[in-house]
Amino acid sequence: MRKNFGFVISLALLSSCLANPGTAQVPLETDQSNTVSPATSIATAASMAPRRPRIGLALGGGGSRGAAHVGVLKVLEEEHIPIDMIAGTSIGSVVGGFYAAGMPLDDIGAVFEKNKFTKEFTPMPILRLATEPAELTLRLFGYRPYDGLYHAWKFRNYANKTLGSKKIEQFGIPYAAVVTDMVTGKSCRIMKGEAGLAMTASTAVPELRKPVQIGNQLFCDGGLINNVPVNHVREMGADFVIAVNIDEQLKERPLKDFRALGSMGKQALRIQLATFDTPNCKKADVSIHPDTTGIALVSFKKGDGQRGIDAGIAAARAAMPEIKRKLASLGVTTTAQDDSVK
Repeated sequence: MRKNFGFVISLALLSSCLANPGTAQVPLETDQSNTVSPATSIATAASMAPRRPRIGLALGGGGSRGAAHVGVLKVLEEEHIPIDMIAGTSIGSVVGGFYAAGMPLDDIGAVFEKNKFTKEFTPMPILRLATEPAELTLRLFGYRPYDGLYHAWKFRNYANKTLGSKKIEQFGIPYAAVVTDMVTGKSCRIMKGEAGLAMTASTAVPELRKPVQIGNQLFCDGGLINNVPVNHVREMGADFVIAVNIDEQLKERPLKDFRALGSMGKQALRIQLATFDTPNCKKADVSIHPDTTGIALVSFKKGDGQRGIDAGIAAARAAMPEIKRKLASLGVTTTAQDDSVK
């Protein structure tokens, strides 16, 4: 049953992506009222000094493969790469939000290692499927909920509890949860308010989860049109962007592979994601692509969490020479003795 549910999720994601091909390059514009601005105090010697280039992180969507984000962050911390802002899509919004709020990386890693993500993201799916006919019947009598299999109240409560009910404005690092506006079709970012609600909106896979209404706007999973939000990080003020793409590697497969149930849908999703994620990543200064091959979007396999973390560590270490070289060319040093570079 778990494998079948994973297949349902893959089909839901696929139908969402295929319904909006070629929209990844939609111009991005949203609420920027919480964007951090430079201090406006009277000029001093310190304020007159050149500002260090601001480094931003764009964390892509990919469900359980988000464990790879934890591995990447571990290496960035070890190498003393300063992170000035984070924008994340779907699971990238969750990992990025937890990190921006100050949650230790070991604790974030445990979310994947102990399958907490899977348990909180998919509460009682079998029971919900069983009650779907009743909801359809109620529609005949005027009941008009938003389209989708279920609400994500449990996940929202879990995220808020994990963060101690912090508002986004209280995070230690400027943060944005990337979402899709279902009315306008544009990619947007949420930068203030309830963190759990923002993450719920960013992870609301169409047809699987119901969309999230905030004010007069209706949001769903940001990965629908912008799975690796490099341009959001740029708009937040980053001078140097590191993108983390956790898609499965797109590889040629033998024809016999496509005889398995669900194989066509999975490959179609890989192709669709690669089509608009690869160009987005090229807009970053450095792109990190962990090998998440074989890790399902919603994984029930014990060990996939650690495997994802290890993949992130390996990919980040491989990219570190390029990161350091490019940052050095901008005057940014990353040694332990010089963490507070100007």
